[in-house]
Amino acid sequence: MRQSVSVANIPVIAITADCLPEAWEKAVLAVWDKGLELKTQYDKPEDPPSKDATVIVTITDPFGEPRIHKNFPGGPTELESYRLEVVSGIHDHWIDPAAGKWTYTYHERLFA
Repeated sequence: MRQSVSVANIPVIAITADCLPEAWEKAVLAVWDKGLELKTQYDKPEDPPSKDATVIVTITDPFGEPRIHKNFPGGPTELESYRLEVVSGIHDHWIDPAAGKWTYTYHERLFA
């Protein structure tokens, strides 16, 4: 793992892994250990600071098994919902900043 510092002191972390779950785990641990602590608009006053970093991930065998980390948050149903959100935009209708709802979805950002 290499690390350099970018503008605003947000660390840039490079991760190399053989498969997706290994990369996910390395990235989470690297951001936890080396990420910049900051408060976000999503944090409540009593929450601990969030962590931020730019993470560059290289996966040498992206189709290698396993494809999903055993500790992935949620389960297969939540993963499918996330996939449908990104690929098909099933939550795009939730975007309504004026009503205090979502300001964007990943689908909207990727396919706008």
